[in-house]
Amino acid sequence: MILLNLNTDIKPWLGIDPLETKYDTLLTTIGDAMEAAVINYCETDFQLHVVTKEVLDGNNSDVIITRNIPVKSVQAIYFNCDVQGNNGSLLDVLNYQVFPESITLQSMRTPFARSRVRVDYTYGYDGLPYDVKLCLIQCVEAEWRRKNQKSLLGANISKKDESDSGTQRPNEWDSKTGLPTVLVYKLNPYRSYEFPCQPMAQRNQ
Repeated sequence: MILLNLNTDIKPWLGIDPLETKYDTLLTTIGDAMEAAVINYCETDFQLHVVTKEVLDGNNSDVIITRNIPVKSVQAIYFNCDVQGNNGSLLDVLNYQVFPESITLQSMRTPFARSRVRVDYTYGYDGLPYDVKLCLIQCVEAEWRRKNQKSLLGANISKKDESDSGTQRPNEWDSKTGLPTVLVYKLNPYRSYEFPCQPMAQRNQ
């Protein structure tokens, strides 16, 4: 597991003594599977990544949409580069403003041509968001609690979820993601969505 810790996150939540190793293999397998499902659904591993020479199409737009979000910082933007991202004109940092979902240009627009915009940037997360961590732990618990069931259709998850009223407990699993349905909805804000090409800067495929 890269996002959760067996002894400090999962076992205490399940009420298992961290020194008890009887279930370590099973819990690790469940944890790995739930992490993989969440990472696949959200299309992010919740780590920080540095991208250099990402070449995008210009579209005479005042907004640049990178291939990866959320954007944490921008190291450089070049206009009128070649298709390899070389020989462009470096933009002054005062000419743009960085947001998690986009880069907004100030009093200028991207070149109207394919493969003319280069962006060097850092994207991702400084740490695992608390709500995602809670969802992951609850996913592990939901799978753990149905381990002795003959049917895979349902299982109750944590009674510790304070965001839940206590009257409705998730008992359904999403067949596409392999995650409890109610937790899938909680993860939706972290999904990557495609943006329209107009009037924003078009992504270069």
